Amino acid sequence: MIHQDTIVVTTVLLGFGILEAITGVYANSKRRKDDWIIDLISVAQLAIIIKPSIVLLTSLIAAYLFPNFSNALSHLPIWIGVLIVFIPDEFLHYWYHRKGHEWIWLWNIHKTHHTSPDMNIAVSYRENWLWFVLMPNLWYSATMVYFGLGKAYIISTMIIGIIDVITHTNIKWDSFLYKHKFLKPITWILERFITLPSTHHAHHGIDVHSTPMGNYATVLIIWDVIFKTAHFPHRYPTKYGILNDPKDKWYSQLWYYPISKRNRK
Repeated sequence: MIHQDTIVVTTVLLGFGILEAITGVYANSKRRKDDWIIDLISVAQLAIIIKPSIVLLTSLIAAYLFPNFSNALSHLPIWIGVLIVFIPDEFLHYWYHRKGHEWIWLWNIHKTHHTSPDMNIAVSYRENWLWFVLMPNLWYSATMVYFGLGKAYIISTMIIGIIDVITHTNIKWDSFLYKHKFLKPITWILERFITLPSTHHAHHGIDVHSTPMGNYATVLIIWDVIFKTAHFPHRYPTKYGILNDPKDKWYSQLWYYPISKRNRK
């Protein structure tokens, strides 16, 4: 049952991947061979090794620390369980991601996610392995499985995973929201609660319409609104990546602690 979220998110990945291929995203890509290697290995090691290992380890640790509380929350309605998993997960990820841009040692791990010269679904899970291992929300949500919120964990992870994919895709499906005046009131509310592709693309961009030091939330951009890091460009960047990228080898970006210092943009 734990693997259902991986199956659903993978299906969404493949679906948007096909759309990107049909619309010429990859044919016009600026990517190096190393970029494709990083993306493929990163998502595979997360799904096959890191995520299952975290779920197992948290269960073992929780069983040792709280032996009498296994499935203690299993009686809760599913919607409450989802909120217990989802809201703290999003809050923890906001601060972890933000510090990944503010603390240079953590940026040296996270910058792998930003070295792609363009945006597409392959970037969604592009990370150095340490970024996932240190991610507090992964450990928190996995711990909730021990307390009986396995189904809520799956639903929460599916929501986060799907949004993560559709905000990284090069299919600019939210563009219509900014072209019609009658949609402006709806757009104003929507973009302040949920992360849209244009707002997350701005986080990856390096042009005048971008905000690399903002828009950190995965799903609930309301955290960015509350903590004053939100930016709504209503357009897409013309350039992606990081400034002065030394183009480290794929294995360095995936598994080593990169020693080259780069601009956090």
